[in-house]
Amino acid sequence: MSFVFLSNPRYPFLMLKLFLAVSVVLNFILGFFFLQSKSAPTNLFQVERIIDGDTFIIEGNRQIRLMSVNAPEVGLCGSQQATEKLSSLISGKKVRLEGEINDHFGRMLALVYIDDKLVNEELILSGWARFTSTASSASEKLKSAFQQAKDQKLGVFSSLCYQTSNPDNSKCSIKGNVREGKKTYFFPGCGNYSNVALELDQGDQWFCSENQALTAGFTKSANCYNKKY
Repeated sequence: MSFVFLSNPRYPFLMLKLFLAVSVVLNFILGFFFLQSKSAPTNLFQVERIIDGDTFIIEGNRQIRLMSVNAPEVGLCGSQQATEKLSSLISGKKVRLEGEINDHFGRMLALVYIDDKLVNEELILSGWARFTSTASSASEKLKSAFQQAKDQKLGVFSSLCYQTSNPDNSKCSIKGNVREGKKTYFFPGCGNYSNVALELDQGDQWFCSENQALTAGFTKSANCYNKKY
């Protein structure tokens, strides 16, 4: 029987058809697995815990900080809102990390994505975090988001955290200003007092007396010309 089949003049044609059919099937299978491998990112990580408004823990107990994002420290104005915002974006979800680097504190910084949504940008757009200049592929986008939140007076740029007068107690009008690590206080009568704005998310504070300000580590501004409150 095999001899008859092999001697059949249609044999080469039948073998060619079989070869082409097998090739089509193999190409389909290989193509399917190739597409599957491309559509399933390997750098997805489960979010285990939110620490604060710009830092969280992923599987393996790895700590990740949002690149170019600075949320208020715990206890400062806006810190709770920033934490809640980050939690609403990524808590219990899988995130994609891009552009990971270690900062000078040894912390892992990354651009963090949920699908195609850049979490770093979403947090800055909400106004509950500030942009910090860290070189990345998203720097211009994040800088633009920061300016947008600032122009719209959202989050820490709203009157909740940005103040020129004390909305809670007009008698406590001493302004404690923190800039570049230097703590200075101003009171009515000091030069430039009306132009000093408090950014409570940055550690600025209101005080009711000079003693309170001094105890908190603030120094009287030179623009006060040795006046007393």
